[in-house]
Amino acid sequence: MVTLGVIVGLVLLVAVLLSPIATAYVNKNGEKLVGRRLTVDRISANILTGHVAIRGLKLYEDDRTTEFVTFDTLDVKARLLRLIAKDVYLSHITLVNPSVRIMQNGSNFNFQSLIDHFKSDDEDDDDDTPSKWKLYFYNIRLLGGAVQYSDLERGSDWRLKGLNLEVPGFCIGVDQATDAGLSVELADGGILHADAKYNMEHNDFEAMLDLESVNLAVVKPYLTDVLNITGVKGTLDAHLKAEGNFDHAAQMDIFGRVAISGLDLPMSGGNSFASCNSLSVKVNRINIHDNVYAIDSVCINGLVVRFDRYTDGTNFSKLTVKRQGISNRPEYDESSKADTSARATAVNKPMNLTVGYLRVSDTRFTFADHTLADLFEFPMSAVCIESDNISLLGDNNATLKASLPGGGSLSLRWNGAINDWKQHQDVMLRIKGLDLTRVSPYTVAYLGRPFTDGTFSFTSRNTLNNSVLDGKNHIDIYKAEVGKKRKDVDAQVKIPFKTALYILKDKDDKILLDVPIKGNIDSPEFNYMKLVWKTLGNLFVKVATSPIRAIGEAMGIGNSPDFVKIEAQQRDFTSEQYHQFADLAKIVKSSDNIRLVLEQQVDSTADEDMIARFERRNQIVTEYMTGQEGVSPEQISISTTMIPGLKKSGYAVSSETMEEIVE
Repeated sequence: MVTLGVIVGLVLLVAVLLSPIATAYVNKNGEKLVGRRLTVDRISANILTGHVAIRGLKLYEDDRTTEFVTFDTLDVKARLLRLIAKDVYLSHITLVNPSVRIMQNGSNFNFQSLIDHFKSDDEDDDDDTPSKWKLYFYNIRLLGGAVQYSDLERGSDWRLKGLNLEVPGFCIGVDQATDAGLSVELADGGILHADAKYNMEHNDFEAMLDLESVNLAVVKPYLTDVLNITGVKGTLDAHLKAEGNFDHAAQMDIFGRVAISGLDLPMSGGNSFASCNSLSVKVNRINIHDNVYAIDSVCINGLVVRFDRYTDGTNFSKLTVKRQGISNRPEYDESSKADTSARATAVNKPMNLTVGYLRVSDTRFTFADHTLADLFEFPMSAVCIESDNISLLGDNNATLKASLPGGGSLSLRWNGAINDWKQHQDVMLRIKGLDLTRVSPYTVAYLGRPFTDGTFSFTSRNTLNNSVLDGKNHIDIYKAEVGKKRKDVDAQVKIPFKTALYILKDKDDKILLDVPIKGNIDSPEFNYMKLVWKTLGNLFVKVATSPIRAIGEAMGIGNSPDFVKIEAQQRDFTSEQYHQFADLAKIVKSSDNIRLVLEQQVDSTADEDMIARFERRNQIVTEYMTGQEGVSPEQISISTTMIPGLKKSGYAVSSETMEEIVE
């Protein structure tokens, strides 16, 4: 009985003395134990109840002064008797106010010395024999945690606060499901909630992530690694769910929605590459292994984008930058090769991308061309794009509407393939009421003159089948006026632009033109805009040099004559000749800006009787054209020219511009 009392007394004495002994031991030998300076305020331990509490722990960096990990309290309760059955059973684990400071510089982390300290020197200590120990962890709680992560190479700094984690149970070596919940406040703004479920027997997992008002400024260092932007503004909200199996992690399915508000990507110089009031994406299913990206909807509102063209590229091409010094990124080690086959399988499968609904509203897009002698800047507002059931396979449909500067409008209808886009495209474009002065930088560059007035409407239908383009462009111009020729610009197309415009105008001050474009887009020489200007240039040259024939062809008079043949002995005209004069009358009446010139060519050896006959012909033609056909006398000139040895007599047909349009 006395012996039993002594044993009980010794146990109680050990229980009482264990706490101060443990505290003193850790403070004296902490650096030997973990390889770094380690201090604690107090360790409380009770071997009778299995309760251990550590308070005021501080683990320092290698410099022995900077704190690496700290916490106020770690409270653990174990069932010690279960150790006999090789069970580690912790009925609760509570960690209060932990703080961790993680620093990365290239591939080096500030915890590397800890890893090296505990690394085994025995390279042959791997033992694949299944352990007979079973681990039970219940009521795991982390309260008020804080994490600082800094990437010194990038200048990135992440700070998490209010970190709270709850895990009802987690077991190893036992077939039992595990749940966990996590909530974090980001120091720069935003809240993160996460919940996870894990079934050890089947290795299945389910995870949910909620982000509320996360400040996108935290990703700036990573975006500026690859993008030439000076900042990131905006907030992120998301609700995402992932389901899968850890044995085949690449095959997991992802669902949910993502929304961004107030996005702005400023660039150097004060301009923004892009900004957006709101962007939301709803995901039905993403599976990287199967290469499936099923998007339910994409909605974008208030997008503002610029496209700037320069002689050495565009703002899009200048957006991507290559930074020096970011080269020591960790590479995949041997263990990463386990994912190689999964990634290869995904690559071999064709991408299956679908979007159920796409809507872009209240968007502003500005196109600026800095390659011209004069800056061309063309802003479009109220841009709206809509499309349903977009797929990489088969044809798709989309519509676009926009308001143009000066009150004009634009509409576009598209039907075509995305993947094999050269096989089929059908695009209908309509522009109405565009102020012609807005396109003057292009007419200056190509034709040497600016527009000073005029309204432009345009209809273009372009179809592409097996790389062969067939384009039909209809141009409608009203009251076009051009300015003086620019002597400081070397026009790419040398044509009498001003003269041609005035000739093409009808009596209502309108110009109607059809410009067909055909070609194979795979040809190295193919350039759509150059073909348009070349076609217009050829037309303008033809109009300026031979306006009668050009206008006649435009009016559908295919054989407008350059010469009306008349036999020398004729006193009157045949029905065919009257028909030719009638066609010429129709042509000259279609424009107030040209004058028809009929030059009767006769043999200089003709006698007086023949000369009188020639004069009579001119009189008949004049009376017919001005009387019966209604041609203004100011728009017709008829004369006779005596030519020695003439072989063919008749009227040579030509034209000239009115004096008021000739410079």
